[in-house]
Amino acid sequence: MKWERRARRTSDLGPVAFKDIDEVILGAAVFDNDRDMPATVRGTDGYFVEVDRPTGLSWRVHFSRLRRASVWEQRQLVAVGKHHVQQRKGLA
Repeated sequence: MKWERRARRTSDLGPVAFKDIDEVILGAAVFDNDRDMPATVRGTDGYFVEVDRPTGLSWRVHFSRLRRASVWEQRQLVAVGKHHVQQRKGLA
């Protein structure tokens, strides 16, 4: 059996972290590699990005630790928001 080397496309490598702070868009869904969870961009401060989740949790992270959220992770973020709203209704 003969092995051949094949160049891999960047789309085969999976999501890639942001290379520049200008790639980060306000309101975009991103994935924090350190916390292992998706969040929404609320602002930037130099090289740091302020992100939050629908539950009210917010934090600052260096832009290079973020990447664009996949479609699955975007849906996960929406689902967490819906669940949080339902949970808050039950507590009232």
